[in-house]
Amino acid sequence: MMARDVMPFIRPAAHVLKTSPWELSNDEGTRPLPLLLPDWDSQADLALHRQVTVDYRQALTDCRLPPDIPLALVVDWYSSAAQYAGSAFRCPVVEDTELIVEIQLSGTDLGGTLVLKTRLMLTDDVPYTNERKCFTPCHAGEILCEDIFEVRLEGNASRFPVSVIDFSLYGFDADARWAVDMPEDPAVPAAGGVRLYLNKADTELVTAATRASTPTLAQGLLLEAMYDDIARQLVEAALRPSWRDGVIEAAGEPGSLAESLVVLVSNLFRGESLTAVATRRDAEPSVFAAALQGALRRARQGSM
Repeated sequence: MMARDVMPFIRPAAHVLKTSPWELSNDEGTRPLPLLLPDWDSQADLALHRQVTVDYRQALTDCRLPPDIPLALVVDWYSSAAQYAGSAFRCPVVEDTELIVEIQLSGTDLGGTLVLKTRLMLTDDVPYTNERKCFTPCHAGEILCEDIFEVRLEGNASRFPVSVIDFSLYGFDADARWAVDMPEDPAVPAAGGVRLYLNKADTELVTAATRASTPTLAQGLLLEAMYDDIARQLVEAALRPSWRDGVIEAAGEPGSLAESLVVLVSNLFRGESLTAVATRRDAEPSVFAAALQGALRRARQGSM
């Protein structure tokens, strides 16, 4: 039997949140957003829109919530390769609502698989009353229902150029699965500044990478482990003393690797500056390693 998530509160019927397919807008016009974007350009913004209808009163009735409790329609996003997450849209819902949701995501923040989550959630805590029944959602931020869409971003200007090579011929450990090559200067452009090498002998990993848009469960877990390790190496590179000053100095250059590293650290550590995070790492390396592990896990789950 397939495992199912069991929520600690009642959720409304699925038809309470109705969504049309996401559509992509660019210079060539508008088209449905596919599962794979082979012509994605990391230097261009991604402009998306969809129509959303919310049956507000039915949602309250199904969840046994008091009348006029405010809800919110939000769109959250998560990028696997870049390990970025954020919120792209938020709109209060206090009545039956029909609207066009428009979002724009910076290409420099994206990579790998882009996950879009359209959510209907509680805006505020629900005041406690004797009439409030068990299993009624009551805390701000609790998700009543959501629609999830994933698109694989693959393009000529992908965030991490990937090469499949024979590790034994290029000085890498023959038993390693992947390797990340960092440039000497963090001011180089983010696109192409970091190169990812996959071990040709590791057919399991190479196969997982070639079908990253529709991986099996085992392949997905392997790719997640690789993406986490890439992000860890990027954070460690940004924080090491030999790079730290250069990253800070070049962070203001649009499209630079330094800019991406500063954003990555800020996203993972909830807005902390690179200097503050570096101080934490220098003071307690083992504690910081665990904090980075937790931050990457939260980012992967799209809960930042």
